[in-house]
Amino acid sequence: MGTDARSEVRVPAGRSIGTVIVAMALIEALSGITQGYINPLLPALGPVLSIDDATINGIFLLSQLGFAVLTPVISTLGDSWGYRPVLRASILLVAAGVVLMAVHPTLWTVMVGVVLLTGVVGFIPLMMGILRSAGPGRLRAGVSSMIAVLMVTVGVGGLLAGVVGTHTPTRGFWVAVPFAVAALALVPLLPEGGSPTRERIAVVPLLACSLGLTGFVTALSMGADWGWTDPRVLASGGCGVLLLAVWVRRDSTRNHTFVDLSMFRHRQVRVVSGATFFFGFASISYISTNAIFLFSDASTAGYGFGLSSLQIASLFLIVSMTSFAASLLTTRLLRVAGERATLVGAGLVLCAAFAVMGLLHRSLPGYCVGLALFGLGLGLYQASTRALAVEGVDPGLTATAAGINELALSIGIVVGAAVVKLLSSAFLSGGSISSRGLVAIWVTLAAGGLAASLTAMRYVRPAAVGPDGVAA
Repeated sequence: MGTDARSEVRVPAGRSIGTVIVAMALIEALSGITQGYINPLLPALGPVLSIDDATINGIFLLSQLGFAVLTPVISTLGDSWGYRPVLRASILLVAAGVVLMAVHPTLWTVMVGVVLLTGVVGFIPLMMGILRSAGPGRLRAGVSSMIAVLMVTVGVGGLLAGVVGTHTPTRGFWVAVPFAVAALALVPLLPEGGSPTRERIAVVPLLACSLGLTGFVTALSMGADWGWTDPRVLASGGCGVLLLAVWVRRDSTRNHTFVDLSMFRHRQVRVVSGATFFFGFASISYISTNAIFLFSDASTAGYGFGLSSLQIASLFLIVSMTSFAASLLTTRLLRVAGERATLVGAGLVLCAAFAVMGLLHRSLPGYCVGLALFGLGLGLYQASTRALAVEGVDPGLTATAAGINELALSIGIVVGAAVVKLLSSAFLSGGSISSRGLVAIWVTLAAGGLAASLTAMRYVRPAAVGPDGVAA
C-alpha cells in the first residue's frame, strides 16, 4: 500500500480510531436495513397500492440500475470533493427516500424512494477513504466491522419490516427512519479524510458509463421477461455495450478521466475485481430463489417447506449471523492464512453451500446447514475483497478503487440474477420452476463459487503491503 503525506489526517482530539470505526459500522447499519426491508415489503404492498408483479419487477430493476450507475459516480466524487461531504450527501439522499416512503407511501413515491435508497452504494467506498487516511493500519479491521454490521442488519431489516408491516405493510417503511436519523447524527464523528483533488468530473465518459450501465443492466434484468431476442433487449444491451466501450476507451487514453482505469495495471485490482464479480454471481443472486424454495409446498411443487414470509425472514437470520461471524474473523484470517487462501476459501465455501443445498434440500435442518455455509462464504468474501481492493492503489484513488469493486459486485449480481431467471424459465412446470430447474440453479451457482476461487488463486500481495495490510 502506498503512502501519501497529503492524504494522511489526524483523528480529532478526544476521539480514537476505534470510535471512528464504531461510528462507521453504525452508519453502515442504515445500508443493511434499507437493503433488507424492501424485499419482504414489495410483494405485500401489491394489494395495498395496486402494484402488479410486472411493476414490482420494474421497481427491482430501478434498484439495480441505481446501484450500478451511482457506484462509480459517488466513489469518484468522494476522491474529488472529499469523503465526508459526499458521505453526508449520500446519507441525506437515502434519508430522503426513507422518509418519503414512510410518510407518503404510493406507487410513485416508492419508485422514487427505491432509487434514492441506492445512495448506500457510496457508504463503504467513502468510509474506506476516510479510514485509510485516518488509520491505515486499521483498514482491514474497520472494513470487517462495517461488513459484519451490514450482514446482520440486512437480515434484521427484513425481519423488522415483516413484523411491523404484518397487518399494514406500509408501516414497515418506518423501520429505516431511526437508522437514517442516527446515521446523519454520526457523520460529525468522522474525520475529513484525505486531500480532495477538486478535479471536475469528465462529463462525456461519465455519461457514457452511466448510460452504458443502464442499457446493459436493463437488458440483463428484463431479458427473461421480455424475451432475449426482443428488440428492446437487443437495443438496450447493444447500446449499453457500445457506450461502455466508449467509456473504457476514453478513460484509458485521456488524462482527464471520469474513472482512472490505470489502476487496473495493478494485478491485485484485476484479480480482486474478477473474483468479486463471480462472488456476486454465486451469492446474492440466489436470495430470491431461496425465498421461492422455502415458500413452496412440497405436496404441490415437489420441493420446499411451505414457510410464511415471516418464517422465511426469521430463517434468513442464519445467513445474517454466520455472515456476521465470518466478517469479524476475516481480518485474522487474512493475517494468519493469507489473502489468497482466504479468497479461495470463500469461493470453496460458497461452492460447498450449494452442494449441500442440492443434496439435502428435502430436509429443513440439512438445508439450514447449506444456508449457514452460504452465510460463511458471503461474510468472508464481502469483507476480504473490499479490504484487498484498495491495497496497492494510490491513497487518492481509494474511494474510486473501492467503487470499482462495488461495481464488479453489482454487475456480478445482475448477471447471476439473469442466469437464474433464464434457468427458471427453461425449467417451468405448471407455472412454477421444476425440481430439475432448482438443481440446475444450484449447480450453476456452485460453479460460480468455484470460478471465484480459481480467479482468486492468481492473487499476489502488492510488494509495498505487509502481512497485516499496513504499508511497508
